[in-house]
Amino acid sequence: MLINALLALNFILITLHFYFYSSQKQKNYALSIFIRLLILGLFGYVILDRHETQTHLILVLISWVIFELIESLYQKKKASIS
Repeated sequence: MLINALLALNFILITLHFYFYSSQKQKNYALSIFIRLLILGLFGYVILDRHETQTHLILVLISWVIFELIESLYQKKKASIS
C-alpha cells in the first residue's frame, strides 16, 4: 500500500516537473533533486522488499526513464538556446 502511494506521488511530481519545464522554460532544481531522491528511495524499497517486486520495479524504472527523458530535453533545449 505504501509503495503504491509513493509511486503515485512520484508520477505526480514528474508530471509537475514536466509542467514547470514546459511552462516556465527553466528547471526547478529543488523538485528535480526531490524526484531523484524519491526514485532512489523507491528503488531501494523495492529491492529490499520481497513481495510484488517485478511490477513495482518496472514502474520505478519507467518513472526513472521518463524523468531522465525530461531532463535530457531540458539539456538539449538549454544547449540550443546558448
